[in-house]
Amino acid sequence: MVQEIKRYLIPVLLVLLVVIAAATLRPSARPALPPVPELAVAEFSRPVREQLRAARARALEAPQDAQRILDLGRILHAYKMLPPAIDCYRRARRLQPGNFESAYLLGIALAQSGDDAGAGDNLRSALALNPDYAPARLRLGEVLFKTGAPDEARDLFEALLARQPDSPWAHHRLAQVLAALGDPAGAIVHNKRAIELYADFGPVHYALALAYRDRGDTELAQEHMVHYRAHPEQAPPHVDPLLETLDALDISARAHVRRARQFDRAGQPQVALQSLQQAVAIEPQSVEAHSELIRLYHRFDDIEQAARHYRAVTAIEPYSVMANLEYGNLLAEHGRMAEAATAFEKVLEADSEHSDAHAFLGQAREELQQPEVAEREYRLALTSNPNNRRAALLLGRLLLLKNRYAEAEPLLSLAGQGGQVDSAFYLQRIARVYHEAGQPERALSVLETARTEAATQGQQRLLEEIRRTQAQWRGAQ
Repeated sequence: MVQEIKRYLIPVLLVLLVVIAAATLRPSARPALPPVPELAVAEFSRPVREQLRAARARALEAPQDAQRILDLGRILHAYKMLPPAIDCYRRARRLQPGNFESAYLLGIALAQSGDDAGAGDNLRSALALNPDYAPARLRLGEVLFKTGAPDEARDLFEALLARQPDSPWAHHRLAQVLAALGDPAGAIVHNKRAIELYADFGPVHYALALAYRDRGDTELAQEHMVHYRAHPEQAPPHVDPLLETLDALDISARAHVRRARQFDRAGQPQVALQSLQQAVAIEPQSVEAHSELIRLYHRFDDIEQAARHYRAVTAIEPYSVMANLEYGNLLAEHGRMAEAATAFEKVLEADSEHSDAHAFLGQAREELQQPEVAEREYRLALTSNPNNRRAALLLGRLLLLKNRYAEAEPLLSLAGQGGQVDSAFYLQRIARVYHEAGQPERALSVLETARTEAATQGQQRLLEEIRRTQAQWRGAQ
């Protein structure tokens, strides 16, 4: 009996040992959760360091809480700390696979870090979890187009436009896909719709300029190229509530400066001012924030406040290009030419080939009765940038008033070259130069060209000013 039991148990034990060994050697079906990441925060300002450390402490208190991990990831993402943000999003995804927000933000972070395959997988998951979130459709379409799946991208953009027909980004992205698929006419239709929805969409104007050039329509190509040069990087904001919540988490001075610029472009200079004041409160050493405040106070013609921030900037960075240019121009507008010249010279110490600084310095020196120095600076401005129209106008005027007509004429012609958004402004100034030089008929002829340009560009205020000048000059004849 005992022998029979032994005979039975030995094979069973051997099988158990094999099973145990196999289980030990086989990798776990579920990989370990990514850890709550360590953070390097020394480079940030004190308020940001405190924000990051507090978010990590909350996550460490409950490391299985998907929402706390997600919150930490969102803050890290807001500061472009992509690797640790991705670890947090992955951990949150594992802890709560059905959460749309973690899937979407992980897809966005992976796309931003260059992992298009991972981005596509997570954006697909996000779209499956929330088919009504339009930005997920747009972002997935962008990834698919980039990774060589234009047909699928086209379907996504068309589906998005069926839901949101007034999305300039969706029209532009669909236009890019159609162009790649050999449908240039369709691409033009959607790019035209994009600029109907957002007139200063720079990359769309560039795409249309190339498309019309290829079609042989040089006039339209030139028109769109002019618009592109006026707004080369301008684009409509992405309407993406989830990413907007990330931006709101960024309390750094740089973020406040960025928001201030957006407020200013939107015609809210006082709100921009408040944002910049927050920036310097958070980071008193922010050269960028102080410089933007100088620019804004220049707009407000508040020389005392501009001077206060100029002193703050130059105590940190004496040769700041933006601060010295803005403050120098404000000083010049107040007739303080010697001080303005000093500010422009500081710009040139930082960048000896800064064309605008040479032009502004030349103007200051001319006002200070130093025409030879002024001429030299204008020529240096044009050496650095042969298309500097301000420098061409100023040098042309200086030479014309010295009766050096042969030298002046090509420069004034350069300053007034057509096809530019600001050509009416320059033509008006050139007309004033001829009038100052005692050539009233030539002045009126150029002013009439300026009037036509202003009317074509829809520059109503400038158009009214030109008409008043025409009436005044004709009445004086």
